[in-house]
This record gives sequence, C-alpha cells and structure tokens, in this order.
Amino acid sequence: MTAWADLVSTALLGTRRRRFDPTALPAAVRPLVSDEPETGLLTAAAVLATYRRAGRVPARVDAPPVPVARDERPLVPPAARRRLSRLPVDLLPEWLDAVRERGLRAPPEHLPALAEAARTRPPLRAALAGAAGPAGAWLGERNPAWGFLVQAAPDGDPDGDGVWEYGTAAQRRAWLHRTLAADPQAGRAALTATWAGEPAGMRADLLAVLAEHLAAEDEPFLEAALDDRAAPVREAAAQLLPRLPGSRLVARMRERAARLVRADGSALAVTPPDPGDPALVRDVGGPQARAARGPADLLRAVVAATPLEHWARAGDPADVVVRPVHGCDPHVLHSGWAEAAGRERDARWAAAVLRAIDPGAVDATITGVLARLPARVQGPAVALLAARLTPQAMAAAVGQLPAPWSPELGTAVLDWIATHPGNRGLGGAARAAGIRVPRACLRHPVATGPLPVGSAPWWRELAATLTVRREMHEELDR
Repeated sequence: MTAWADLVSTALLGTRRRRFDPTALPAAVRPLVSDEPETGLLTAAAVLATYRRAGRVPARVDAPPVPVARDERPLVPPAARRRLSRLPVDLLPEWLDAVRERGLRAPPEHLPALAEAARTRPPLRAALAGAAGPAGAWLGERNPAWGFLVQAAPDGDPDGDGVWEYGTAAQRRAWLHRTLAADPQAGRAALTATWAGEPAGMRADLLAVLAEHLAAEDEPFLEAALDDRAAPVREAAAQLLPRLPGSRLVARMRERAARLVRADGSALAVTPPDPGDPALVRDVGGPQARAARGPADLLRAVVAATPLEHWARAGDPADVVVRPVHGCDPHVLHSGWAEAAGRERDARWAAAVLRAIDPGAVDATITGVLARLPARVQGPAVALLAARLTPQAMAAAVGQLPAPWSPELGTAVLDWIATHPGNRGLGGAARAAGIRVPRACLRHPVATGPLPVGSAPWWRELAATLTVRREMHEELDR
C-alpha cells in the first residue's frame, strides 16, 4: 500500500481504529510529522500532498509545435473586431460568413472562444471554419473537440490527394462537393466506390451533398439507397427521387395517385393506401420513415411525389383544390400538392393551395412552399396567406419559413409585420424576420423609420436587430 493510500484509509476509518505507518512516508517528509495521531495524520496529508506536487519532473516537449500556416488574408477592421465580443450568438454565422466572403480573417485571439461556442452549435461550424482559415485548422488538429475547424484539402493540394480516403467528415464532404462540381463522373465514382463501407450518418451526409448536384444518372444509386439499412438514408433517397421527373419512383407514384385519387363527378374520391403495402412503404423511405405513420401520411407522400401535371386532367389548379373530397381529410391532398408545388416552383398551384387551404390546417409543409417559389411571386403569396390567417396564425407561419429568404420574401414579411405595430403576439415572427431577412432588407422602414405610437416591445427589438446587422456589414466593408 502506498503512503497516500494508507493516509486515506486511516482518515476514512478514524485514528482510533487505525494508525497510519509513518515509515511508509518518504524520508524527506517523516521529520515533519507529529507523533500525535490526529495532528500527525493531518500534517502528513498536507506535507505529502505538497511533496507529490513539487516532486514531479516538469514535462518536456521533444520538439516545438508546428507553426500555423501563414494566412495572407487581412484581419477584419478594428470596428468589426470590437463588435465581435458583444455580437449575439444568433448573428455570429452571418458575421463569420460575411468575413469569409470579403476575403478577411477572424481575429485569432477570439478563435478559441468561437470554437467552443461552435462545439455545441453545429450551425456555426462551417462559417467559423471558413473565417478562421489555417489558424482554425491548427486549433482543430490539436483539440479533437474542435475537429470541425479542419478544412478540406489545403491550399497547396488542390486535388485533395488522400482526402477522400483519409480525411475528416468535413474534409470529405467538401471534397465531394468540389469534385461533383468540377468532374461529376469522378465524384460519383468515388461515392459509389466507398458507399458500402461508410457509417450511416456519413451516408446521409453524402446524400445531402449529392442533392446539390442531382442528375438523372443518379437514379440507380438512389433506388438502391431506398433499401439502405439506415432510416435517414432511406428517407433522404425518397426525398431526392421525386426531383427526377423521369425516375421509376415518380412513375410508380403517378400510378398510385391514379388509383387512390379519382374523379367522382365534381368531387374527388380517395381510397386510403394500405399501410401494409411493402412497395409503397419502401418508396416513402421504409418502415421507420417519418412519412410512413399511417394511411393519411402515405397518401400525402404519394401526392407530394406525383408531378403536378398529372392532375391537369382534373382541371385548372384553382378548380381542382376546391373540389369536395370523399375518403380523407382534404388537408392531406392540399399538403401533398403544396410540397409538389414547392419542388416544381409552380406559382399557380401554390396560389391555388393557399387560397383553398383551411386556415386552421396551415403547417410547415404549406408555409415551406413560400420559400421555394420564384422570388417574383413570393410577395403576393405572403399577402395571400396573410389575408387568410389571423395575425397570430400568420406569425406562426412566418416562424416556420425556412431560410434563406429572398429579398422579395423578406420585404413582404416585414411589410406585413409593419401593419400590426401594436399586436403583442407577433414577437416570434419579428425575431425570425430580424435574423432571416437578407441584407437587402436591412434598411426597411421598420428599422429606419420612427417608432410608431403604441407599438409593441418587439418592434424596438426588431429595429435594433436590423440596425446591428446593417452596421456590422458596413464595418466589414470599411
């Protein structure tokens, strides 16, 4: 038993039941220890603890650390450096992206704190890695918790030799994105060659990269992914295949739509799909897919994946969506049509659904179509939806709008908000708008005009957010 373990055991049992052995103490400590049991125990513990700390040989570094690669980009201007320390976390991704886009670099003294913030906030990671540059990669190589700062191939290695085989997850995603853009055939060959050995999470991530470069030749690969053992991969493949109009999945969904939704005079007669149909369950992403919870969800998935031109035989979109529906809740069809309208960016179908939908049935699928419509029609679409919903329901819809917003969408949302200055229930919508409207909207009258009489507290907060965003861009432009 070591001297320290002996002291601990004696302290736990008490000096009446156990005496520690002073001869086990180091020779330099023994003369300092009293013979009295209680005092001797405490003295021995104090002296031995100090002895152990002071008696260690200092660690030696065999070689100095590799210095950070030189970053030729200039630092952000002084005003921007001062603002960084008081910038709200919600605005950090935008600030970091703006730094990178301007060819600047973030202050190195702030990088450890930013890296620690990004460790628990994944949306910050890509933006920080771009703004940090080599200094961020240097930190990431030395702290595994900050590994997301390690970029893809270094500047001196434009081809990224070895990155696909041996790089980090972030490096490999960036390499695949770059390669699919420059040499699609090589990128797809690399993806298929390693696919079977990729972890499930990485397979889903790589499909997200492929989604940005989707082509008809990807159909066989995505069809095989419908049978993947991981539910997120199957779901991702099921979402991508409808974007290929000539795919076999689209043909299967069109055939199902013809069987399940039929014209019955002036109405639409719906036959609910069979949740036990294995082929249908496979086509929506498998048995664990979020969409496969019951007949209504399966039907919505079928309608969403069916091209909108399939419904042209039933009439004009404005006429089709108002037809009575027998056999299911009309919202199921409306939601499917809205998703298809967003995918195909069809303004006529989107407008028809927004006019016909029950205001109480508006959900993320319905509002999500606004962000995917052509920019020129987003303003009228927002006005159309606002005319159908109460201000509180419209505020909830605005909060569901996915980013990024176009200038037209941002202006339309701010215009709507400005018509309800005294409504205290719009705080959530105002906060979402303050963060998501693009830079072109930062001089909207909400931010630059006088504070309306009787305005709700959120108005001042929204104006302040837009002003801070405008100022931080101006500082980076100096």
